[in-house]
Amino acid sequence: MDLELIEADLRSRLIPRDNNLVLEEMEIPRARAMTNDEPIGSDLSSPLADEGPVRDKGPLLDTGPIPDTGAANFAAADGPFSRYERLVTWQRIDAKRIHVQEFVRFWPAIPVFAPLYYPLMKRALHKDPGPHKHPWWSLPDRLNPRQSSVLAVMALFHVIGGMLAAVLTNTLTFAADDLGTGSASEQSAVLIAARLGAVITIAVMALADRIGRRRVALWSASAAAVLTVLSALSPSLVVLAATQALSRNLAIVAMLSADTISVEEIPAGSRAAAQGLGALSYGLGAGMIIILLPLADTSPSGWRWVFASAALAIPLIALSARWLPESNRFQSSAKAIHEGAPRQKARLNRLLLLGFLFFAVNFFVAPSSQLQNDYLHSDRGFDGANISIFIVVTAIPGLFGILLGGRWADRRGRRGVLAVGLLSMGVFGGAFYMLSGAGMWLSATLWATLGALSVPALGVLAPELFPTARRGTARGVLAAVATVGSVAGLLIAGNLADRIGYGSTFALIALAPVLAMLISFFLPETAGAELEDLNVSDEGPASP
Repeated sequence: MDLELIEADLRSRLIPRDNNLVLEEMEIPRARAMTNDEPIGSDLSSPLADEGPVRDKGPLLDTGPIPDTGAANFAAADGPFSRYERLVTWQRIDAKRIHVQEFVRFWPAIPVFAPLYYPLMKRALHKDPGPHKHPWWSLPDRLNPRQSSVLAVMALFHVIGGMLAAVLTNTLTFAADDLGTGSASEQSAVLIAARLGAVITIAVMALADRIGRRRVALWSASAAAVLTVLSALSPSLVVLAATQALSRNLAIVAMLSADTISVEEIPAGSRAAAQGLGALSYGLGAGMIIILLPLADTSPSGWRWVFASAALAIPLIALSARWLPESNRFQSSAKAIHEGAPRQKARLNRLLLLGFLFFAVNFFVAPSSQLQNDYLHSDRGFDGANISIFIVVTAIPGLFGILLGGRWADRRGRRGVLAVGLLSMGVFGGAFYMLSGAGMWLSATLWATLGALSVPALGVLAPELFPTARRGTARGVLAAVATVGSVAGLLIAGNLADRIGYGSTFALIALAPVLAMLISFFLPETAGAELEDLNVSDEGPASP
């Protein structure tokens, strides 16, 4: 390689990086010559200068001749790392050759999921994506260690929530055959009863606005996991519905509390993308239950083993307790209120609009997803293993829909992505129940992929549109309204399906997400705005 190109490459390596992953600062060695028998870059822990490093964020050699021998060490001033160091060493061999070596040593500040991200980050850090580019798997904004830890723990809570919520949904058709008649109306009644604990969600989320999100998240998740395991011992559908009424709503509280911490900590330009990761994690938790679903086929009471598998959530909760912090925004708000500042008020018009939106979406989503297994089992003759295969194959493309939807919602706004996602949800979700064979598989795949575009925007709007002191309460109320929508949808769909069949039933209720799409255009645009700007009352007692 030409000497000028070698020197240009070396100079570029000596510029502290400022990209989506890391902001570096330089530790410049002052004056220590390397001996001939010393391996270049052999010991990253040894001092590189007699007088100690100079910390700087500028280039080491932007002009002037390059010394014959040198080394530069870079540390992370910002980035999602618990440990980070980049070392560049060089030694001139002759008039036309320079030996250059670069070492990057790091560990992500990402609890539990670090092994998944390490190889992706390693590849990106060695390539240096530049200041205006970022890897496809990262958030639009650079995170600091605290933010990346919060995001990881939020995702872990969604894994736990997905596990606990998916147990009843995926095993009810088997439990109903074992403990009852197995009819669609009977299953709908159990699902409705399991949702009647929505008042718990409101009360506990209101408590989270007063005592903190962290404590509520941990205690609710623990109670939900224990109750789900105890559901395996249910002697009747009534007892099963009662225990699930408690556990499912407490699992929702745990997810919402951890999710609220995440929204209050994550940079404004990445909130929807972070919600997308939460949704993916929820799917991972639900997928763990789906993989275990063949246990329900082992005997008439095999469904009990699936409920017992919820014990896997307990060690995950213990890990979460180690890493989950309290929200800085909550602590500031609680301190201000303690010192006499008035508690901010939620805007009623926003609550009503979001309430109508969530009601309409869940009116369709709850019966379409939770009666899906019964439809496949009773109308299409699928057994537990085939149901698992169908769900996994058709749902996997939805992962890409969620990732794309989060980025689109952060870059281009919430309303556009909601329109596409909700319309697709109604069209392809309704078609799934009216088709068979290849058409059924294709419509289910499009439903999962395009409908998933709306998931991140739906998840982030509720916490964005309410002030800190009311954020938990508002989310609890909206979760209860969504539950009412689910109950109404299940009640109507369950009874209609027994009378006129699944196809005609879902052709009617698929109009609900189309109505939700129209409602979304009346919501304020929140993409890229700080929570305090969206809720002026966060800044003081005066609020519009």
